[in-house]
Amino acid sequence: MGRNRTAKYWRNIGTFLGLVVLAVFIAVGAYIISYSVRAARSSLSPPHIIAQQTPDDYGIDEYESVTFTADDGIRLRGWYIPPESENGMVILMAHGYAHNRERFLPEAKTLTDHGYGALLFDFRGHGESEEALVTLGDRERLDLHAAIDFVASQPNVRRLGAIGFSMGAAALVEVAAEDERLEAIVIEGLFPTLKGEIWYRSRAFWLLSQVSALLAIRGEGVEVDEIRPIDKLCSISPRKLLLIYGELDEGVPPGSAEAMLSEACEPVEMWIVPLANHRNFVEIAQEEYLARLLRFFE
Repeated sequence: MGRNRTAKYWRNIGTFLGLVVLAVFIAVGAYIISYSVRAARSSLSPPHIIAQQTPDDYGIDEYESVTFTADDGIRLRGWYIPPESENGMVILMAHGYAHNRERFLPEAKTLTDHGYGALLFDFRGHGESEEALVTLGDRERLDLHAAIDFVASQPNVRRLGAIGFSMGAAALVEVAAEDERLEAIVIEGLFPTLKGEIWYRSRAFWLLSQVSALLAIRGEGVEVDEIRPIDKLCSISPRKLLLIYGELDEGVPPGSAEAMLSEACEPVEMWIVPLANHRNFVEIAQEEYLARLLRFFE
């Protein structure tokens, strides 16, 4: 009898410990899910970072502060630099997530010094543009459409090109695939698909955090499955396309550069910037980077 009581005692202890472990796993899982959902939702409302520099700081005198409106009523702010009359080409510059128009001032300086015009603008929910949900390339397509329409209506503008980085590049590829007014497109640090990017960036707790983040962002109305730049690259042909990635870029899933190049159609160029990460091309290789941009648009 004593042995039976002892065995039963230890079975009860084992059952109790098993329940404790199960409860701990459930509690930890619930916390991870809750944390992942909160983080995903907050990522759609990044803090507004206002530009600390203006074209004046780069010696660009011929510019004006402009406002234009996307089709859903969101007001966007930017700087417009008109092209020289004999050039007639304006380059639109589409910044990345949690950035602002200031990030493209070095590129604008180089291009405008050679007669090009430029439009640097803040996407919705960024910089000085109107507060709105940031949708990681989805509704930002409306912003880019509005920017193109604005520039195309300006005097002496005969041609359009564009540079886009990351989130801005995603919107740019989606728009450029349909809008042939963009004759030359530079894409920097772009993920192949928005779903894949969310999956990659929320990988800390594997499927638990990845599925939670994806469902949370979809639940906020972001059309995640529509943003697939890799499927649209070939539609840019026969217009010119330049792909730029950092050699050490950890901001996009591994193999993104190679995957994007394999789906692009001629004429296409790619430059992998040695030792660069997710958007420090100017700091790492300023002279070559700016020279490549200039040669590409020329």
